[in-house]
Amino acid sequence: MVGSLIWVLSRVATNLVAPNRIDLNAPDLIAHEAVLVRFDEAGLKRSRMVASQVTHVPAQDTMLFEVPVLTQTQIGRPTIVVLGTRARSVHKASETWFYDATQLRRAPYAGNPELIIDGRDIWVDGNAEIARSSQFVTAKMGLSHAEAVGFEANNKLETLELKSKVRMTYVPTARPAAARAAR
Repeated sequence: MVGSLIWVLSRVATNLVAPNRIDLNAPDLIAHEAVLVRFDEAGLKRSRMVASQVTHVPAQDTMLFEVPVLTQTQIGRPTIVVLGTRARSVHKASETWFYDATQLRRAPYAGNPELIIDGRDIWVDGNAEIARSSQFVTAKMGLSHAEAVGFEANNKLETLELKSKVRMTYVPTARPAAARAAR
């Protein structure tokens, strides 16, 4: 009997001293109709994520988004808007993976029309201003249209690289005729 009492007291003391175990894979925050804004070092708004639901999971500081709309702005560069079904951010929300159907839109700039990319599994690196995917995508810019497997769009360099199996219809923009030299 004394042994049983010592065992019970030992178990109670151990349970009181043992720290609470936290499941890092269980959500610690769920928010509906959320807006997340990121600022740069100078305090200027760099991105805005709006989602119908946001879930934060402590493991790897992951955020899960339902029906996300990401808007990235940078002075002197065209605005990027990414519309998705679901997304996941990592690395303190500097990178976002849009899975399922996703549309990326780069605003018109410097006389060029809007660029629209439709695809899935699109990674957006907000710091590097790069979006990429290894999946099938379609891209439209004005009257030009392309299909490819994989792409990388670099907003800093204002480039779009289509990776493989590229099919494209390119319609050049009209240029004014050069004046002919008088003979």
